[in-house]
Amino acid sequence: MKKDLISITDYSKEEYLKIMRLAAEFEKNPDQDLLKGRVVATLFFEPSTRTRLSFEAAINRLGG
Repeated sequence: MKKDLISITDYSKEEYLKIMRLAAEFEKNPDQDLLKGRVVATLFFEPSTRTRLSFEAAINRLGG
């Protein structure tokens, strides 16, 4: 599976369904420690407090 999601048309129906199943699993248990023990860095080319805080919150919820 590709790493970047630019356009839904880049994916086959099977790949799309796999992404949706994975998203449903994350939705069932959003506070998993998937990032526990990992270092996560963010780099934004434009200053945006809302974006930075959203990413920081997501990283923290995933155990980072």
